[in-house]
Amino acid sequence: MSTESIVSLSILGDDDIQLDARVLDQGASVGLIMCHPHPLFSGTMDNKVVTTVMRSARDLGLNTLRFNFRGVGNSTGSHDNGVGERDDVAAAVAYARDSLGWKKIILAGFSFGAGMACLYASEHPEGLAGLFLIAPAVHHFDAPSVLPQEFETWVLMGNEDEVVPFDEVETWTELVVPQPHWFVFEGAGHYFHGRLTDLRTTLKEELAQFEGR
Repeated sequence: MSTESIVSLSILGDDDIQLDARVLDQGASVGLIMCHPHPLFSGTMDNKVVTTVMRSARDLGLNTLRFNFRGVGNSTGSHDNGVGERDDVAAAVAYARDSLGWKKIILAGFSFGAGMACLYASEHPEGLAGLFLIAPAVHHFDAPSVLPQEFETWVLMGNEDEVVPFDEVETWTELVVPQPHWFVFEGAGHYFHGRLTDLRTTLKEELAQFEGR
């Protein structure tokens, strides 16, 4: 386990918006950036699914970065209906590359955050090593029909999700090219209540391929 501690910092986003973030630098060349769920429905970087993803990456020795979208917590600005939030993702990626020196980035997101991560990755695949989408809200964003081939994509979701329609996500995973790795958690809801340990186990198994890169 790394002796590095989690630190608080600001990311300078577009329009001089400051994003509150947390970074764990374990000296790896690969790091994971996590995007939180919808800001208007109490989504923050302290969400339990977000922190579960962070712990999964941390346990494997990967660097991690999570942040609050504009208008959330100590991040300045206001919610921008998924437009400015894509710039927030870009700012986080730029910080990881330019200031932290990460060589490869795994981009991940939960619900709304998965949508923002997916849209960014589809437009800017360069330097990304993988894309992890947890319960992506495909009914709320223009989900691409083609994913980048530069890296693999994972989609993880409970089949009893009460927020994001499971059938719509399942259909998207079947139609999108190339097809992502598709993990269904039987009986799990949107927030994985009682199933976070299962989620963490699966994430660690899939993220293990990035360990030591």
